[in-house]
Amino acid sequence: MKKTVFYIILLTIFFVQSAFAHEFVATIVKINDGDTLTALVNNETTKIRLLDVDCYETGKNKHTVFQHKFYNLSYDEIFNRGKQSRKKLKNLLNDHKYIRVAWKKRDSFGRILGKVFLDDIKSAGAIDVNKYMLESGGCNKYVVIKK
Repeated sequence: MKKTVFYIILLTIFFVQSAFAHEFVATIVKINDGDTLTALVNNETTKIRLLDVDCYETGKNKHTVFQHKFYNLSYDEIFNRGKQSRKKLKNLLNDHKYIRVAWKKRDSFGRILGKVFLDDIKSAGAIDVNKYMLESGGCNKYVVIKK
C-alpha cells in the first residue's frame, strides 16, 4: 500500500512539473483586478494573470463588450461584479506578502499566465488562488471563442 501511494505521488509530481515549465516565488505589489496582479519577480514588476479564470471587468474595454454580449449583463452589473471580484482577491491576499506561481507561457499582453498558490502555514498546505476565485464567485472559467 505504501509503495502504491509513493508511486502515485511521484507520478503526480511528474505530471504537474511537465504541465508547468516554470515556477517561482514573487512578492505581491498590487492587485489589478480579480484575475490579474502585479508582483516583484527578480527585482522587476511583472503582471500575472490567473490561468483559466475570467473575472468581470472594472472599466469599459473590448473584453467588457464581450462580457456584456456573452453573459447578457448590463455594463453596470459587469463593473459591480468586477469590483467585487477584485475585493475578494485583495482580501484573500491581504495578509500575504508572497505567492508561488507555476506557469508555462505569456499572453499577448506579456503577462505571465499561471496558477497562483499561497503556501499557508496556518492551513497546513497550499491555497490554489485560481480555484478559490472560480469557486467563490465573481469569476468564470475562461472561455475561448473561435471566430
